[in-house]
Amino acid sequence: MKIMKVDIKEKLKEEKMLRELSKDHRSIFEKKLQKKLHSTSGSSRKYLMIAASVIMLFGMGYLLTLTQDVPSAPIEVVSSKVSLEEFSPELKKVENYYLTAINFEMANLNVTDGNKVILQEYFRKMNSLTNEYKLQSEQLEIDKIDEELINNLIDNLQMRLQLMIELKNELKKLKSKENEEHTL
Repeated sequence: MKIMKVDIKEKLKEEKMLRELSKDHRSIFEKKLQKKLHSTSGSSRKYLMIAASVIMLFGMGYLLTLTQDVPSAPIEVVSSKVSLEEFSPELKKVENYYLTAINFEMANLNVTDGNKVILQEYFRKMNSLTNEYKLQSEQLEIDKIDEELINNLIDNLQMRLQLMIELKNELKKLKSKENEEHTL
């Protein structure tokens, strides 16, 4: 049996030299660390969307308290036993998109004494469309899946959003007209 004489210290030095990190290893590591630390995750985006929805709901509630003397009923979100989500998650996403956009536009309205008449007229139209949407949703509950009915529901949401955009534009025109009168 042969015993080999190997200097362990030399062997360790050789291995240590082989294991040395590259010169830019530290900078590469710091870049990766910064990227990981500063990237936004999907869960934080979800919380931001929830917070935005809550803010819009508060804004809508504030708007409704300012216009309490309006004879129309407040706009309600339809809740039925059978929802669009049960038929198709995509339809529910479309519905949520339009309802969020409508609520956002409502939250951004400025109510003044000068535009109260215009607001009342638009809110009457909105409530009419909301009641029509409610009736169509109840038919969805009774009649199973009907493509024409689902298209009518989506069209109703589009009309309500368009109505809110028209109202916003109308209020801008009124405000610019008032500003012109004040400058003259």
